[in-house]
Amino acid sequence: MRLDGTLEDYPLSDILQLILMGNRSGTLHIYSGGDEGMIVFGEGLVKCGKTLKLSGLKAVREILGWRRGKFVFDTEERVELDEETRIDLPIRQFILGLSAEMDESKDLMSRIGGPDRRLMLVPLAPQSKPVTLSPTQWQVVVHVGDAPTLRELQGRLALSERDLLRVLVDLRDRGLLTIE
Repeated sequence: MRLDGTLEDYPLSDILQLILMGNRSGTLHIYSGGDEGMIVFGEGLVKCGKTLKLSGLKAVREILGWRRGKFVFDTEERVELDEETRIDLPIRQFILGLSAEMDESKDLMSRIGGPDRRLMLVPLAPQSKPVTLSPTQWQVVVHVGDAPTLRELQGRLALSERDLLRVLVDLRDRGLLTIE
């Protein structure tokens, strides 16, 4: 069996539900904005995933953030799994975790105000206590220097949307970043 369409018509969350409810095995190929992804399902598990740049669970999470593009789910295609891309996570557990992550991302995005808001570092940090930043926070701060939008910043960093939003909300709440 082969199912294909666009992500605009059939979001990946719907496709995952279809695969789960139908207890389907197969390979899901997704093509979005110059990137390609693949997720393999079998025996009630998300077996593996990869994109052009990522593999394993990170790749699957990246793919599931894609909102535009085309997909093909093929129950006949068999893919040889390698250890780098192997996941073996129950689909139901994966969907529940994904749902929680999507809810968190939606909440964080509402706190930012949308992907086209401009991000700016404050000229002086609050003087109440020393500023300490994690390596991920430093990575974000370095790229905020020219006041990009959230959407522009996402294109520069190899962070998931949720992780980037977490960092931005934390920096804003600490008085180190403004969002316009």
